[in-house]
Amino acid sequence: MTDTSADDFENWQPPDDWSSRKVLREAQADRRAGRYAAALAKHVWFHQNESLPEIRRSSVLRKWIELGAKYPPALQKLKDFRDLAKAKLLNGEGDVNEFAEFTKINRKLDEVQQTASLFFTLDEQDPDLAFKCYPYAESSLIRAGEYQVCGKYIDPEHTLEIHLSALNFLHQRPSHTNLPRHLHQQSRFWYNSDFNRSFYQHAAVLIALLIHNDRSPEARAFAGRVRYEFNDQVLNEWWRKP
Repeated sequence: MTDTSADDFENWQPPDDWSSRKVLREAQADRRAGRYAAALAKHVWFHQNESLPEIRRSSVLRKWIELGAKYPPALQKLKDFRDLAKAKLLNGEGDVNEFAEFTKINRKLDEVQQTASLFFTLDEQDPDLAFKCYPYAESSLIRAGEYQVCGKYIDPEHTLEIHLSALNFLHQRPSHTNLPRHLHQQSRFWYNSDFNRSFYQHAAVLIALLIHNDRSPEARAFAGRVRYEFNDQVLNEWWRKP
């Protein structure tokens, strides 16, 4: 089936009985069938109407970029959304949500230098907003070697408290595992080893940034707190790695 004009799909809306998941499935079917304008319309609708956790949002953006590889207008449309988020931030109309969108699109486009550049502007013009946006900019700033800028915004204790709160929430959720109950007690963070391992890696980055910014006593105190809070086998094995 040949593609039709993008104008035919301007302001496209899904049928009332379509779920968001159905929209994405149809977008992928359109892409595989060469109906690129139709696929783009569905991606645009989803982007404007659905909010997703970061992992799922990343997957949707990856599929959008796959479409862009075959249909350049799709890639341009994604960049338009990215640039709109930037314009809102620079005009004082945006907040951390726009910066998060800007960052995620840049990451998928492999244009993370744009994230660092925009953060520098926010750092100068609106430090309060920059503080809120910093978690999304940190990896880009590190890649750019801007360790001193990172030092202005890192808050290790606050980061740890957020992680502990999230972990407590996960522990309170019902478990659907069929493993014997006694195995659940091997570690109080047994269920979430991948979740914790990601935090351990981030903690190591924070410690390195503290040391680079001449905050070694704070780095030692933070490292001690992390080891105290996560005194289990998973952490001890990870911490001993060279």
